[in-house]
Amino acid sequence: MAPSLPEKRKVLPNDITELRRLLSSTNADVLTPTDSGYDATVERWSRAAEKPSGVSIAPTSAEQIAIAIRYATEQNLEVAVKGGGHSTAGASSTDGGLLIDLGRMRNVLVDLSKQRLHVQGGCLWSDVDNAAWEHRLATVGGTVDDTGVGGLTLGGGYGMLSGQRGLVIDNVVSATVVLASGEIVTASEDENADLFWALLGAGQNFGVTTEFVLQAYQQSEVYKGTMVFLPTPENITKLVAAVNHLYHVAKGGRSKKCMSLLAKAPDGSGNTVLVFIASYDGPEAEGKAVFQHFTDIGPCMSTMCSGPYPEVNKMIPVSTGLRSSIKGAAYVLPIRDTFFTEMMGKFEVFHGQCGDAGASLIAWELFDPTVLASSEKGCFANRGYHMNTVIMPVWTQATNDMQCREWAREMSFMFKHELETHGLRTGEGASVRGKKGATLLYGNYDQNDEQSRDIFGDNYPRLQKLKARYDPSNVFNKLFAITPDPVSNGQ
Repeated sequence: MAPSLPEKRKVLPNDITELRRLLSSTNADVLTPTDSGYDATVERWSRAAEKPSGVSIAPTSAEQIAIAIRYATEQNLEVAVKGGGHSTAGASSTDGGLLIDLGRMRNVLVDLSKQRLHVQGGCLWSDVDNAAWEHRLATVGGTVDDTGVGGLTLGGGYGMLSGQRGLVIDNVVSATVVLASGEIVTASEDENADLFWALLGAGQNFGVTTEFVLQAYQQSEVYKGTMVFLPTPENITKLVAAVNHLYHVAKGGRSKKCMSLLAKAPDGSGNTVLVFIASYDGPEAEGKAVFQHFTDIGPCMSTMCSGPYPEVNKMIPVSTGLRSSIKGAAYVLPIRDTFFTEMMGKFEVFHGQCGDAGASLIAWELFDPTVLASSEKGCFANRGYHMNTVIMPVWTQATNDMQCREWAREMSFMFKHELETHGLRTGEGASVRGKKGATLLYGNYDQNDEQSRDIFGDNYPRLQKLKARYDPSNVFNKLFAITPDPVSNGQ
């Protein structure tokens, strides 16, 4: 058995003194719980993911990060890195350790000659969308624009344009990374290619990415909006048929995406509604034809229209300052309306038992996965023709933490059983395994039950070797941690 690595320790007063000395000639902020600005560094999108760091460092450059990381490695400090702060698993938080808050590094530079975006590690997707749109450009980005670029990208990254451009990682040209040693390196297909491969899917395990270079593309206005339907039996039957039909016509070409939300109406009535958030990357006339099957059903509200691309990533409702958890699941077409009805019944029971969770939702993501599934870029092992589901309880009281998280877990296993109904073999986890041996679940959706080997599949042994080379003491270990190979020493 390989010797275990020493447990990471918390920050002590002398560590704070030394970090302040090391960074004294820079403009990096070194903040403790008694300092103004500290609270903002430990705030998270989900209050349930918040932890009090021993010290928070808010840098403005890779060099400043290198100083802090080198010290943390030498002193065996626990380290966490915050980009957008959306991780509901607490992966961007540390209880008493050293926190690197990238919130002061949010610049985006547009290289028009190469149509590339140079994106600092603390950027949100709104920063990227808006900077690119000034030049009528776009790249694959998060479907919620206040999500951090770093976390979403390093874990794969689905977006509105995935139907024609693949994942975010399929559009990463290069990355600048601060390693555990404090060394600052560039990774691309031509430079440190093995590290580049590891970053694209498991990047949170290998360092602090301070800049991404993303390929962008010419972008016109898109047809997008929200359609709301009442969940009558007739509507459910028709809507399920419309979803199943969507990718049986006009495959390829323009990207079209639809997300169905099972949620409570925002008017406070407590009524459940079916919300379809849809987008089509093309002219309005074509978009109307694509979604004709939905509009023919007769939504009780519709905002479908053409508009700027950045508006696409503002359509999904997001509540801040609440407690939330995210559990992922997978499904395949065709959807059975009886399964959808059963899912809605469980949704209603949960809300009846936990009135504190009125903002909870179940989201079914739908787009043509052909381009994504055919790519081999990076170590992302979850490519396939399945679709992602997000099960997201949202609540306010800490006393409901266990109940809400358990409901999300139960819902994910309902999807597992539905996969079995389709004749697919599942294992102990909540899904089937794909061609890379990984469980077909999206790691960015904070799977609480799956292990690192489940997420990385056949790529895990190679990742272990690279981990031994780039982070042998396992400094970066917050989300689906990779155990360094004790034999290879990274060779």
